[in-house]
Amino acid sequence: MDLFHRLCRGVVATAVSTMLLSISGNASALTASGTTFVPTANGTLQCGASAGQTTCLGVPYAAPPVGALRFKAPAAPQSWSGSLDATQLRSACIQAKTAYVATQYGAEDCLYLNVYKPASANGSLPVMVWFHGGGFINGSGNAFNGAYLAQTANAIVITVNYRLGPFGWLALSSLAAEAPDGSTGNYGLLDQIAALKWVKTNISNLGGDPQRVTIVGQSAGGESVLALLASPYASGLFQRAISMSAPSSLGLPTVAQSAAMRTSFLAQLGCTDTTTQPACLRNAGAQQVLNAANESWDLIGQLGLSWTPTIDGAVQPQQWVDAFRTGNFNRMPVLMGHTKAEGNLFTAIHDNAIGHAMTETEVLATANAFFGPAETLVTLQYPANAYATPGDQLSAVITDAMFAAGLTEHGNALALHVPVYAYQTCDPNAPESHIHALYSTVGCGHDSDVAYLFQWDDYSGQQPAFTTAQQNLALQIGKYWGNFAATGNPNGFGMVNWPQYVPAIATVQQLQPANYGGITTMPVGSYVSSHKDLFWSTLLPLKSLLPTP
Repeated sequence: MDLFHRLCRGVVATAVSTMLLSISGNASALTASGTTFVPTANGTLQCGASAGQTTCLGVPYAAPPVGALRFKAPAAPQSWSGSLDATQLRSACIQAKTAYVATQYGAEDCLYLNVYKPASANGSLPVMVWFHGGGFINGSGNAFNGAYLAQTANAIVITVNYRLGPFGWLALSSLAAEAPDGSTGNYGLLDQIAALKWVKTNISNLGGDPQRVTIVGQSAGGESVLALLASPYASGLFQRAISMSAPSSLGLPTVAQSAAMRTSFLAQLGCTDTTTQPACLRNAGAQQVLNAANESWDLIGQLGLSWTPTIDGAVQPQQWVDAFRTGNFNRMPVLMGHTKAEGNLFTAIHDNAIGHAMTETEVLATANAFFGPAETLVTLQYPANAYATPGDQLSAVITDAMFAAGLTEHGNALALHVPVYAYQTCDPNAPESHIHALYSTVGCGHDSDVAYLFQWDDYSGQQPAFTTAQQNLALQIGKYWGNFAATGNPNGFGMVNWPQYVPAIATVQQLQPANYGGITTMPVGSYVSSHKDLFWSTLLPLKSLLPTP
């Protein structure tokens, strides 16, 4: 697998308040005033009810993936008699302590989802299913209180836990050999598909429309959205797709490439004998498995993140962009985009880790590690004297190569077959969330737009302290996303017009607070030139120039 692709980061979840929210404009949170009972295919849920809203928490959508079910596709959940308490969150998926998680938390028994239904008029509502970020090693649907977004978007919002790290993404030929379809390495994606099947079967009981399901994800979740678009296993389970901040420029590993990266992992567990490997891996303690994964969040320092989906010929038959170019994907309207300076977060993390702002020498060494012989071409495009600091220089490279080039490549391919709407967000004063940058500024960096979508800080578990301009932007983003979920088009009454993406001119909507320019359509050619798309469209296909594990 190309190491550069693995420099991805998403939202790292912490525990979130279990209070139920009642929203009227910017109303304060209120505790639940009662409960309501909701029938499902597996039994009745006892959900929270407050001021017309319904909230069902900790709903099992698959059996616990433990014991013999570890490293297997999720099994159907067990049915129950009576009513199941759905007023409290259940466990997040097991994950290690990292730069963003103060302590290890979660459990293997974690395949639960949370449902937030807004107070609204009678009628069948669109559904938005959220797949959190976290670099495929951290995060939880539990951290995202969906009540504010549900009210703003006038849609049912569902947040999902899915398996992480080795539990979700271990790809080995020995595991593929025992699977009926020969799949391996995509257990987290299969969890997401199981959650979508639960939605299709049960959401009408909550007033949702099973024919208007939109999948939404950011960072690793944004990559998951692209993966689900390309997966035949997800066919018919959703009708719209929103991919946020997916570092999609480079492809996924094959099973052989992914397995080649697991030598140390398998050795630490004593599971190197392929004939006994599956049983050995399932007999290991969960803590042993997590420790052997050796997860870290200094992604520049370690040249990326190794746990990702895999091209296994089944769940993921081919690279996403190839599926999109040929039209061999689940066709539907797509909304996709990223923040203006995604790379700011990654350089800030690395600066914190090394204890100082990166020097030009360190930036050049990093460029060489990522690009090898192509380093000179990159530094000629991004000369040091064009940036205030070496960190800004590296941030621009990361933003353009991983995110902007990916949006252009995938957007162009998708637009051959389906409507596409593209965006770029930026607020230089976005609230600080997962990281306190000691030597640089995150600003419009990776993750900076998530709090706007949810009107919720998944790290602190409370509403952000937005200014009036920021709150207005949050409401506009929520309405755009809600309109798209309802109709496949983000436009609606009173909204700034958002034109459909046109590949030749890269029609991209700029989403900013009013005091930084507001919501506008970027001038023709502006997006392409500002992110040096022509350069990256030439360089990135030259896979032989990039390092491999």
